[in-house]
Amino acid sequence: MEKVFETNELLQRIKENDPVGFKIIYQLYWRKLYNIAYYIVRSESEAEDIVQDVFSSLWYRRQHLNIKVSIENYLVKAVKYTAFFYIKLQNRHQNYHHEVYTRVNSPEDYLACKELERLVEKLLESLPLKTRQMFSLSRFEGLTYPQIAAAMNVSVKTVEYHISVALKKFSKELAVCVLLALSQL
Repeated sequence: MEKVFETNELLQRIKENDPVGFKIIYQLYWRKLYNIAYYIVRSESEAEDIVQDVFSSLWYRRQHLNIKVSIENYLVKAVKYTAFFYIKLQNRHQNYHHEVYTRVNSPEDYLACKELERLVEKLLESLPLKTRQMFSLSRFEGLTYPQIAAAMNVSVKTVEYHISVALKKFSKELAVCVLLALSQL
């Protein structure tokens, strides 16, 4: 990077679909954003996912960007918001698990719940962060698609797409598990 670009010029280049401008911003801010995310979530992989999600969102919404602060401030706020949102989802998920286990009646029920929980957790973790967030807001928080769209600053169609991706993955994987369980009876 021999030439130092002004922030406005880089944003303009991104709006014009210039991947070089995007790459420059990525290289300038990735480490700082990762450090902020890691400080909040204390997980390397989750910090990487959070930063990746923020940059993906920047690129996805590039033609509609209307940033009134510096790109650095914008990205820092986006990473903090996403990281705190992730923590909130994790806390809600843990509370849900506690509630489920207080309702089991036998050791067999407990083992079945534990196995199902592992499968659902594995499936959730395999989803991209944005899809996981939208799915969790919909299914665990009870938010409507328009509410999710407003909270995440995306269109309702984007929410519909991410939820459908998650549901397809869940239905496919859970169907396989049910078939395996039935074959063992």
